Amino acid sequence: METTKIWKTIKQGLYSFEIDGNSIGSLEVIYSQNDRKALFKIGNAIYTLKYTGFWNSNFEITDVTETKIMTSRIEKWYANTTILEYKGKQLKLKIRNNPMAEYVIFDEEKELLAYGLSTENRKAIVRINTFSEENDYVLDFLLWYLFLPIAQENIGDNFLFQSLLLNA
Repeated sequence: METTKIWKTIKQGLYSFEIDGNSIGSLEVIYSQNDRKALFKIGNAIYTLKYTGFWNSNFEITDVTETKIMTSRIEKWYANTTILEYKGKQLKLKIRNNPMAEYVIFDEEKELLAYGLSTENRKAIVRINTFSEENDYVLDFLLWYLFLPIAQENIGDNFLFQSLLLNA
């Protein structure tokens, strides 16, 4: 079964997420002088991603009651891996080249979700690989938020997507 995931630009800093033409939610990137954060609206739920720590190198995602649903910490200062604490599990977020820039979330070394650059007809596109049939869209919103600067730098705001659901 193939699923099509698409992020659409509504306006600068505001994106909508659709799966097979059905609206899942929106992501708003908020920049201010002292803070950077994002709002994830998934169905009726609203989540806030904000940076924490002395150098703002970690982040946390909270719900409307300010309950932490996800926290992050860098595995090692110089590493390309971040540990995510989410739903009582430790997930890993890795940045790699496959063959171009890619962000991947792992659960015990098994890939769950990947957002990366690819090429199609000599143009850069965003490739979304889903390796799990779970509908946990918080991970999609997180990866899109983190991957967005790379997509904008290489593609601009006219995104072309190739989305794959891969059963592992």
